[in-house]
Amino acid sequence: MKKTLIVLTTILFTVSLVFAAQAVLPKADKNKDGKISHQEYLDASGAAFDFLDKNRDGVVTKEEMQAHGKVDTDQWIREADANQDGKVHKSEHQETARKRFFSLDKDKSGHIDRNEWASDRSDLYSPFNLFTF
Repeated sequence: MKKTLIVLTTILFTVSLVFAAQAVLPKADKNKDGKISHQEYLDASGAAFDFLDKNRDGVVTKEEMQAHGKVDTDQWIREADANQDGKVHKSEHQETARKRFFSLDKDKSGHIDRNEWASDRSDLYSPFNLFTF
């Protein structure tokens, strides 16, 4: 469980950096209802993956991650790479994001509100700083 949380945190930290730096998706709360739905969360995660996947082959490699100045690239790949082929496929990335969403959705309501986010965030990992509640 601890390893899964580390993986999810690492991936979503990467997502937050991409969003902040490139304004790919400055607000995940697309319908402005004050909460992030499962689909909004997956859409944001998918957009971040697509941004990192420069050659559009459905895989993020160590080189693609390093091109964006990401730290701990090896660790991120090791932890998110379910089939252990040395790269992160979009399906692996999205599965990790799906698990993270359900981890954050403490009351199992199908969305993450600001209180759920606040109870699980750290100083180093805070993609919800980009979201408006």
